Amino acid sequence: MLKQTLVLICLAFLSCAALLPGQSLRSTMKGPAAGVRGRITIDDVVRGKVQTNPIPKLKLYLLRVDDSKSLVELQEGCSRAVADPGANPLRAYNLCAQNLGRAVALVPTLPSVATAETNRDGEYEFDAVPAAGRYHVVGVKTVEGAEPIVMVGVTNKLRAGDHVTLNLSANDPWTRAVTP
Repeated sequence: MLKQTLVLICLAFLSCAALLPGQSLRSTMKGPAAGVRGRITIDDVVRGKVQTNPIPKLKLYLLRVDDSKSLVELQEGCSRAVADPGANPLRAYNLCAQNLGRAVALVPTLPSVATAETNRDGEYEFDAVPAAGRYHVVGVKTVEGAEPIVMVGVTNKLRAGDHVTLNLSANDPWTRAVTP
């Protein structure tokens, strides 16, 4: 009952951020919301043939581009290390491996607009996304005995009513998904 009263007071004074911790309003939506959906896959070679398989139960985060600059810095650091022709390959590999580990730890701590999980077919959907922004769709997963999976896709600026499809592949290099 107290929470319902606080919500009514917040709505009346438009100051919910101070009264309801963890439920702050990050933007005011005008018009219909936007949406982002897609499919997450990985390519495997089986008996000499490439098979595209969905990645089920992958935790996804929808992050505002402005809120995920520290993630982009990790990506760009790895990308620069790999692209430097005079770099020590082992040092570049180690930097990228460290940055992947940091990304897995960082992403859940960033302020997310929404979270989702892929279904058994690797499909996901974020409904009711505030419009007028660009977003990163980030999937992270630790893999026993292997490098973690970190996938990052970026949307164009979403307008009210936009519904975009953003498919991601675990085979795309993590360093390729840099914010334009």
